[in-house]
Amino acid sequence: MTSTAKYKTSAPNKPKNCWDLFCSFTLMAMQAFGGSTAIAQQFLVDQKKWLTQSEFLDLLTVSQVLPGPNIMILTIMVGDRHFGWRGALASFLGMITLPATLMLSVFVFYQQYAENKWVSDALVGMAASASGMVAGAAMKLFYNCKENIITPPVWIFGLVITFITVGVLKISMVYILPIVGIPLSFWAGYQFIKERSAQS
Repeated sequence: MTSTAKYKTSAPNKPKNCWDLFCSFTLMAMQAFGGSTAIAQQFLVDQKKWLTQSEFLDLLTVSQVLPGPNIMILTIMVGDRHFGWRGALASFLGMITLPATLMLSVFVFYQQYAENKWVSDALVGMAASASGMVAGAAMKLFYNCKENIITPPVWIFGLVITFITVGVLKISMVYILPIVGIPLSFWAGYQFIKERSAQS
């Protein structure tokens, strides 16, 4: 894992210590009712300023590719970048300790009152709110993609293909990721080499 000394960022702030990571990710997790990615973008980039928008997009991309919950992978990577394995552990525990306790309590409550109309209506309202949060985060990431080295026509094409195959046709990401992701990665590499050649 990386150490703090090896990690350089253009973000204006950074966590003070592992306890700061634990408390901050606990606070972030307690706000993430159905919209973890949306909250993470707002919390890490806009509030804490531990990451720039570009850095957040890079980490989110990696977390999407790796197996497991995206938000947990992103959390671990942020902690690791600042304090190595201790930071990764503190971030992970911050994300699961209090939220897991609350989740179990809510689950017990829901089992008792699932048939109650007020409970059902409240869940519908929470779902609508979570959808809005995710849509807002997606719009911010979409704006940031305009400066991506892949160039707009190509990444828009990849976006449309992924949306149709995964969102509409319900094809698993396991199949779509290699088909769309690998060619785009090669194209990004080609564009990077081309850009470096033009500068030299």
